[in-house]
Amino acid sequence: MAAKARLPRKTRNPDLIRRVGKFSRSKMYHKRGLWAIKAKNGGVFPRHDPKPTAETGLEKAPKFYPADDVKKPLVNKRKLRASITPGRELIILAGRLKGKSVVFLKQLPSGLLLVTVERL
Repeated sequence: MAAKARLPRKTRNPDLIRRVGKFSRSKMYHKRGLWAIKAKNGGVFPRHDPKPTAETGLEKAPKFYPADDVKKPLVNKRKLRASITPGRELIILAGRLKGKSVVFLKQLPSGLLLVTVERL
């Protein structure tokens, strides 16, 4: 047997224009009889306790993870050549400064080399 088609709810506050009702909020408060419900319950609206939910053993993994991940320190597995010491002149082999001579200052914890470009 097919389920009955639901009839759309008839509102007590007809629209003048889309999403703007004919009656104000305070007028609808009285029209719906909310004042009587409140008076019957000692000046407050009745509250229903939420139904207890059944506990499940498995928790669903979150759909999105936070963007602030814990950063892992970069592992520097490459050793610097013994011949490269602070003050040594080097030549850059790649990038926009290719062919320029630079002075080696120190190796950073991430493994990058700190250099200065010589200007003559």
